[in-house]
Amino acid sequence: MKSDTTMIPATRARAAAADSPARTGSPRVPPTRVPAGGATRARAAQRRGSSARQPRTLGRALLATAAATVAPGSGHLILRRQRTGALILGVFLLLLVALVALGLSARRAELLENLLSTRVLTVVVVGCIVAALAWMAVIVHTYLLARPRKLGVGPQVLGVVVVTALCLTVAAPFGFGANLANSQRNLLDSLFAGGGGTAAAEAIAKPRLNILLVGSDAGPDRAGTRTDTMMVASVDTRTSRTTLFSLPRNIGHAQFPPGSPMAEKFPKGFFDKADPLSGNYLLNAVYAYALEYPALAPSGPTADPGLNMLNQTVSYMLGLQLDYYVEVNMAGFASIIDAVGGITVDVGPEPLPIGGVLPDGRHVKPDGYVPAGVQHLDGEQALWFARSRRNSDDYSRMGRQRCLLSNLLQQKSPTDVLTNFQAIAAVATRNVSTNIPQQVLPALVKLAGGGNVSLESVSFDPNLPDPNSKSGKFDTLSPDFEYMREVVQNSINRPPAPPAPSAAPTLAAAPTTTKSRSSSGSKSPTTTAAAPDSAQPESLTQACG
Repeated sequence: MKSDTTMIPATRARAAAADSPARTGSPRVPPTRVPAGGATRARAAQRRGSSARQPRTLGRALLATAAATVAPGSGHLILRRQRTGALILGVFLLLLVALVALGLSARRAELLENLLSTRVLTVVVVGCIVAALAWMAVIVHTYLLARPRKLGVGPQVLGVVVVTALCLTVAAPFGFGANLANSQRNLLDSLFAGGGGTAAAEAIAKPRLNILLVGSDAGPDRAGTRTDTMMVASVDTRTSRTTLFSLPRNIGHAQFPPGSPMAEKFPKGFFDKADPLSGNYLLNAVYAYALEYPALAPSGPTADPGLNMLNQTVSYMLGLQLDYYVEVNMAGFASIIDAVGGITVDVGPEPLPIGGVLPDGRHVKPDGYVPAGVQHLDGEQALWFARSRRNSDDYSRMGRQRCLLSNLLQQKSPTDVLTNFQAIAAVATRNVSTNIPQQVLPALVKLAGGGNVSLESVSFDPNLPDPNSKSGKFDTLSPDFEYMREVVQNSINRPPAPPAPSAAPTLAAAPTTTKSRSSSGSKSPTTTAAAPDSAQPESLTQACG
C-alpha cells in the first residue's frame, strides 16, 4: 500500500519540531517586534544597566570628587556622565587657555594698567567669586551623584569632611585673588581720589609732569611737623627721563608769587628781622607757618594749608607749574620699607648713628648704628640712613635720601609690590597722601615701561656752582632765585646725560652748570670745574654706586 504522507524537508522538520509545544514542553511565544529607534534606546538602557551594576562605594565617590577638584567635569566622566562631563570640562579648559593666552600675549605694562583700573578690579572680584562658587558646585554635585545610597554615620561624616576640604582647597586661591583685587580697588579709591591738581585729561597730554615730593619729619623725637625732605620730580612724558630737583631744608628767604598774602607780608622773602638765625623761617618751616596762619595760605590745590603754601613757594622759586604732590610721613616710611622686604644700599665707609642729636642740637649717645658698607636694611635702619644727621651735614643727608629713592625704584619690581600688597596698602593709606587722580596712573605706569626710568638729580646745595655768588657756590641762606630757575630750565631742556666715566661715585650732587649773567645783564658762558655746556645733571644710578 502506498503511503499518503508527504515527505517534509529536514530543515522544515527541525523548525516544526522546535515550534511544536508538544515536543519542547513549553508554550509558544510569538516573536517580538522592535519599533523604529528602539535599538538606540535599548543600547542606552543596556549601558545604564551596566553602570548600575558597578557597585557604589565611598572610595569611588571620593575618587570622582577629587577628580572634579583637579579638573571640573572629569568626575562626571568617571561616572559615565559623558555629555555633562564633556560640557563642564570643555568650558573649564576653554577659560584656562584664554587666561594663559592673555597672560602670555599682554605686555607687563598693559597688565599693570589693568590692575590700576577700579572697573577691571571689580570685574576680577566678581569673576573670582563666581568661579569659586561654580567650581564648588561641581564638586558637591559630583559627590552627590557618586555616593552610595545607604551609608553609616561614620562614612557620611567622612564624606562631608573630605568634600568640604576639597571645596576649601578650590575656594582659597579665588578668595585670595578677590581679596587682593578688592584691597587694590579700595586703595585706589582712598589714596588716588584726585582733586585740586591738574585735570587728568590735561595731564596725560602734557609733555612734562612736575610732582612735588614731600617727606614730613614728624616723630616722637620731634616737636611739630617739618618738611625736611622736599624734591620736585620733573617727568618727561615722551622719554620717561626724570630729573629730581632737591631743595635743602635750610633755604632762607623763600619767595612767594607777587600779589600773594605771603609776598605782601614777606616782601624780601620768608625771614624774621628780629631773629635772623631763627630756624622757624627756613624753607622746612613754611608748612608749619601755614598751619599757624592758614589765612595767608592759598586755598588750593589741597585742603591742607601747609601743603598749599609749600606748593606755592616751591613752584615760584623753581619756575615750574606743579601738577601734583605726594606726601610721605617719614615715620611711616620705615613700615613701607618693611612691607616690601627691606632694601639694599651702600651705607658708605663709616657707620651712621641712629639718633644721637636732640631737637635743640645737643649731642647724646646714639641708640645704635647703621653698619658701614653694602647692607640690606630693614625699615628702621633705612629711615635712619635717610635721617641721620650726626657727624654729617644736611647735604649729605639729602644725597642719602636721593640714593634711597633710586635704590627703591630699581630694586622693587611690581611683583614685589603685588606679593606684599596687603601690608603696603595698609601702611600707605595711613602714611601717604597725594592728589594724583586714578585716571593718570595707567599713563604713568605705561611711561615707566619695563622699569628703565632714567633718574637724574640736581641739588641746590653748596656743591652746586653759582658764578653769581661771592664764593662761587650756591648759598642756601641767601639764594639767587633767578639762577635757580635758570638751572631748572637748562636741566630739563638738555639732552640726556652721557655715560659717566669710570670715576668713583659719590653721594654729593654733581655740579649742574648754567650760563652766568654779566653785570650788563647779558649772558655769557662761565667756566667752573667742568665746562658748563658739557656738564649734565647727576645720574642717580651712577652717583649711588
